[in-house]
Amino acid sequence: MSVKIYSLDEIIDYAREHSKYYADLYRDLPKDASLEELPLIEQDDFWAHCDDQGGTVATREQRDGQIFKSGGTTGNPKYSLYSAEEWATLCEYSGFMLTKGGLQNGTKIANLFYAGGMYASFLYTYSMLYSSPAQTIMYNLSGNISVEEIVGTLLQHQITCVAGVPSILTRIVSYINENHLTGFAVDTVYFAGETLYQDQRDQFCKTFGRDLEFRSVFYSSNDGGAIGYFTKDCGFNEHRVLSDLCRLELIDPDTGEVIREMNRPGNIYITSLFKTLIPLIRYPAGDVGEYTEPEGNTDRKFRILGRSNVAARAAYVSLYPADVGSVLEKCGISYYAYQIVVTHKIRDQFIFRIAVPETEEDFTEKFLEMMYQERSFLKDALEDGTLEPPKVEWCRAEDLEYNPRTGKLKIIIDQRMG
Repeated sequence: MSVKIYSLDEIIDYAREHSKYYADLYRDLPKDASLEELPLIEQDDFWAHCDDQGGTVATREQRDGQIFKSGGTTGNPKYSLYSAEEWATLCEYSGFMLTKGGLQNGTKIANLFYAGGMYASFLYTYSMLYSSPAQTIMYNLSGNISVEEIVGTLLQHQITCVAGVPSILTRIVSYINENHLTGFAVDTVYFAGETLYQDQRDQFCKTFGRDLEFRSVFYSSNDGGAIGYFTKDCGFNEHRVLSDLCRLELIDPDTGEVIREMNRPGNIYITSLFKTLIPLIRYPAGDVGEYTEPEGNTDRKFRILGRSNVAARAAYVSLYPADVGSVLEKCGISYYAYQIVVTHKIRDQFIFRIAVPETEEDFTEKFLEMMYQERSFLKDALEDGTLEPPKVEWCRAEDLEYNPRTGKLKIIIDQRMG
């Protein structure tokens, strides 16, 4: 592999010397400060300094490579810049790691991730498969085409493996069931971007008429690249830290303490060891996780438990706490506090719990209309059947859920992991 990876010290020193953002952030810290002595990145502050050309976070002008846009719903898309060297490193290394998860020569794989719009998932999947030592046959369909065409191709070419976000995969299964189709050769499902729940997996196996193998493509992010990879000993929502490309930390959200023991949840922060154009040092991944192996294990295994307070994610839709506050303000609704609950039965669902002064007026219709207007991805997900319609629960402030130890309001609650 022609990959280019740096040491932790090299990444920190380079960012400090060439990025104004990091130079200002670390100005009062000694040159030999350890990673744990460096401040955690606040996402809003980071993106306030990083525009579509890198802003003051960038260490240099971009002259080659890729630019991707986030699929966020805030109306202010975030742009992730990769140099050609960084992109090659990410894709070559990712392709190599896929073989550790069981990818084999001759696999006929349909790439069903969404393409276009400056989004990364389709191109990333194509590039890692192209770079992988496993010689596969790729069907680059994308999730943008009709389900009917996808299903027809799966049958015609007897494709053995599908790769996509669970929302498109479940639509395929629904179409197959509604039309009573049989004769598929699919035996492996790769997924990413969302959790594939056990009820969904059971339905997939029933639809295709066999026990399928389910594999996470990667635990990755648009801005940080690959964070964790799948091996066959990984359980539900488990990955191994891709420690050659990324330093992963679990941080206690209340104390700021670095978590080292097993089975103790914390917010996931990452430090990239291959990105120097837009360095990421102690950057929030947006998820809560816990270690499931003892400290000292190579590429230590961890489990993703749900989204952190950075954003609430259901299917492919991300909602930030500020989104709800903005909608309430535009609707002229007085409120004390609110929290976003994400739950799952057949499909993911948002529940908005909003504490308001006593009133007989029902603001539900007004609130949801403005939410759909301001956050079009939410409406799209309802129309294509990916999400259950959201619920709004108007309540008193004391009816909201708080941290029993600190008394802090739980702004985001993910109920999907039990």
